[in-house]
Amino acid sequence: MSRSAKLHGLAASARIANLPSVVSNVWLGCVLGTDGRFPGNVAVLMVAGVSLCLAGNFLNDWADRDWDAAHRPERALPQAMFPAEFYLTVAVLCGLLGLGAAAAVNRWCLVVALVIGICIVVYTQTHKRTAWAVIPMGLCRALLPVMGILGFVRPGDSSYVGWGTFTMLLVPIPVGLFCHIAGLSLGARNESLAVPSTRAMRCAPLLFVAAAASMFVVWAWLGFRFLMPLGLSVLGLLPYGLWITYCLTISRRPVSRQVANLLAGIPLVDWIVLLPLALAWKGEWGGIPQGPALCLLVPPLAVLAGKLLQRLAPAT
Repeated sequence: MSRSAKLHGLAASARIANLPSVVSNVWLGCVLGTDGRFPGNVAVLMVAGVSLCLAGNFLNDWADRDWDAAHRPERALPQAMFPAEFYLTVAVLCGLLGLGAAAAVNRWCLVVALVIGICIVVYTQTHKRTAWAVIPMGLCRALLPVMGILGFVRPGDSSYVGWGTFTMLLVPIPVGLFCHIAGLSLGARNESLAVPSTRAMRCAPLLFVAAAASMFVVWAWLGFRFLMPLGLSVLGLLPYGLWITYCLTISRRPVSRQVANLLAGIPLVDWIVLLPLALAWKGEWGGIPQGPALCLLVPPLAVLAGKLLQRLAPAT
């Protein structure tokens, strides 16, 4: 087995194309939670999110190695590129790194990271048996911005955003991401079927609408709370709406292509909030004049990076 083949197999197992969207999800939470007191925590939280994602990917491939041998023989473990124990070791080490990074920020981030870890294990054990496994899968993503928020705003400390805004950040944001993940997961479950069913995808458009609506609620609240123009919300909704329309029409076949595009488009869910926030933002973020520019650029750059990385290794 050549070195390039092993590197490709490792990149495919790591789902490297999905990592930029993880960074974007954590970034959303950090932006909405921080008042600039602890800017160094942003990088630590991103390490935590990426590490937990990698842990889940390697654990999933390790647990599915027998199923993959029959249905996905192109993957690394069925081709014996690496010993199965290596994948389990990588999963454990990445999981510990993610938990350690979260703990280095504060105990609340550690709690969220532990919940994500539990969801990873539950999903790994159930996703081949029941469609309800979409719940732990969605929670793994939905909790990333929550971890970012709690890196800066603790329960009981409402001095910065106030309890009303604190609640509006911790509820609609994870709901929005959860709905998007649930929608794309309906398609992902069909990817390995000989004859993909369209029945599962009938609910997907409603879930994508729910994702957009949840994130719109966040911006509407922020606009009301901080006197920012509500009309800017249309700019945030437009890229997501256009991308979802593209995924459900032009790129709907094959299913693998549609799922890959929906995965790459996850940061556009974050952009529903961050795009209008960047345009309405006056001043600096934590002493960083480029704060608004980062809000404007991180999600689309994450989408672009995800699409480019999909050329190197599949997203699923």
